[in-house]
Amino acid sequence: MQVIFLQDVDRVAHEGDLAEVADGYARNFLIPRGLAVKATKGALRELEERRSAIERRDAEKRQKADQLAEDLSERAVIVKATAGEGQRLHGQVTAQQIADAALEQLDIAIDRRDIDIPEPIRRTGDYLIGAQLYKDVAVQLQLSVVSDRETEDAETEEEEQAQPQEEDKSAAVDRDSEAEAEAEAEAEDEDEDEDEDGSATDVEAETQVKVDASEE
Repeated sequence: MQVIFLQDVDRVAHEGDLAEVADGYARNFLIPRGLAVKATKGALRELEERRSAIERRDAEKRQKADQLAEDLSERAVIVKATAGEGQRLHGQVTAQQIADAALEQLDIAIDRRDIDIPEPIRRTGDYLIGAQLYKDVAVQLQLSVVSDRETEDAETEEEEQAQPQEEDKSAAVDRDSEAEAEAEAEAEDEDEDEDEDGSATDVEAETQVKVDASEE
């Protein structure tokens, strides 16, 4: 059946495209979901009337894809993988791993089916991967494959470097606490000495009064 696509259908056709599809696919999926209509004379005439609007939307989508391609060309996606001797991977990097990494790290959604891996990636290192963004708009995506063991070692090293700083801070706090405690102890000793001096003075004064009274 020949249909006119009313919306973009991933990996099938774009809005405004006239295409031949299987009858069952058209009747059971495309037409009920409003993605396409049967290419009747009336529908074809309506398509021509909407052609300028379709072309305008197509230009907007292409512009966004071009901007995205420019942004991606300046950034890299990192994929962590398990590697053994000689940095050889246990398996190979898949298009799904790259798509997941692009979404997580760059917040960019790329269909794994639109990612082209020229040759199987079985070692760590840097690669250029093709990605189709919209129609004929493609980009060479920079891919860096690293060993997850190296990543773990780097994180451990950072934690070890941070630990002495935390210990130093803790030691400084302890020293401050000890200094405060010593200062308080000295203050208490001084207060006790003053109390003792005051008591002695009172006793002497009382004794002197008694002596004066007896002389009288």
